[in-house]
Amino acid sequence: MSEFYLVNGQIATGTGMKPGLKDMALLYGYSLFETMLVVRGRPVFINRHLKRMLQSVSELGIKLTYSYDVLAAMCSRALARSGIREGVLRLMVTAGDGGDEGGSVITAVREGLPYPEEQYAKGFALVTLDFPRNEQSPLVKHKTANYLENLLGRRKARLQGYDEGLFLNTRGMVAEGTVSNIFIVQDGILLTPPVEAGLLPGTVRRLVMEYAPRFGYRCMETDLSPGDIKNAGECFLTNALMGVMPVVSLDGHALGGGESARPGAVTKIIRDMYLELVLKELGRPVTSQGVTE
Repeated sequence: MSEFYLVNGQIATGTGMKPGLKDMALLYGYSLFETMLVVRGRPVFINRHLKRMLQSVSELGIKLTYSYDVLAAMCSRALARSGIREGVLRLMVTAGDGGDEGGSVITAVREGLPYPEEQYAKGFALVTLDFPRNEQSPLVKHKTANYLENLLGRRKARLQGYDEGLFLNTRGMVAEGTVSNIFIVQDGILLTPPVEAGLLPGTVRRLVMEYAPRFGYRCMETDLSPGDIKNAGECFLTNALMGVMPVVSLDGHALGGGESARPGAVTKIIRDMYLELVLKELGRPVTSQGVTE
């Protein structure tokens, strides 16, 4: 089975599909979602995803009648029933119609890893988008279904022959990619924009910031300009599905000071670190709060 869906923990059918026509997720995009990489039949770093979602549920006033444990169980059930071992798990929580019952929880699983290995050897080409990310928006740090701006930005980048679009904020500073966070490597230090620059604080972004110092690489949050990206020794992107993706150019300018663009050595170390963390995650027992740290 290449795709599988649960709605509120039950197998979705044509007559029992939700959300309903009055759900504010459908009417206004009032919902949250998380996408998780599935490896060996398990969602990677599910505890980090669920904690971020529940924090956003609280801050955005979404009425959710399901606990952390129930959400985790829904994810596990969807994976078990689907039989999918390698792929993507998407968890969505809707706001409902504003009543006491709350909204729906939709769990979807699709088969297949989203980024082939050869893409990591090639690296990503970025293009600066011509419309800004509003760093003052109350939504920017939440993973909401108000995602059209991101989709349009990514579509625009792809139509121009680039792999990913880069948002600048209203001050002209680097914010994030359409589906990714960004890091540069400068003098052995990993630099990434702060949340205040207008970005979703990604789960892999946080992992890199937490674990890179253990491998001898200091991390700092600081404002970055497009010029900082172009002059960087190395650059990479992060998100839950790609992990750590090398960046080889911005707006056609090869990074790293060479005429030919290629992934950098530090980026490879950080990606190897991430893959090691994934393997450790898969070997840890699941508890009522996700996997043990």
